[in-house]
Amino acid sequence: MLTMDERNQLFLAGNPDIRRKLRAEYRKAHPPVIVMSIKPKYAKAIYEGRKNWEFRKAAPPIYKEIYVYESAPVSRITGRVMFCASVTGTWIDVWEMAKTNKCFTRNLPGIRFDELEDYAGKHDVTALRVFKAERLEHEVTFGAKPPQNWGRFAATYRDAPKEQGEAHD
Repeated sequence: MLTMDERNQLFLAGNPDIRRKLRAEYRKAHPPVIVMSIKPKYAKAIYEGRKNWEFRKAAPPIYKEIYVYESAPVSRITGRVMFCASVTGTWIDVWEMAKTNKCFTRNLPGIRFDELEDYAGKHDVTALRVFKAERLEHEVTFGAKPPQNWGRFAATYRDAPKEQGEAHD
């Protein structure tokens, strides 16, 4: 691993190959933070283990962990979720998978066939299998515009969660 002085010298050297390698090394050491918006009632069901699958028109890249942003009225990052598998296909194929694998568990009204059809339209749908979910001890706000579906943010958001009510800069 290079020291900061060595990195600066190499970067200032102006060699594009070296700069490319340094950027790749940095991205590998500091992967982006993925934040996914979920309605509060569904986020609660995921944390409680009552919802095992999350449906998306556009699925996020599956990283080690994805932060859950609960939409209004909560409007904060409230936890982390890890997905272990995903199934992508037409809404009919995903519906068949959902029926056979019992995607929806006790006390949670699942999505109905006609709702999935309206939700997907002509697009493919991705079902993400929840592996592990945990609620954060302190809810976190951040200074960026919340993602409509999911968003990729700089790794600096991961460093130190602020206390409840404080925003990241």
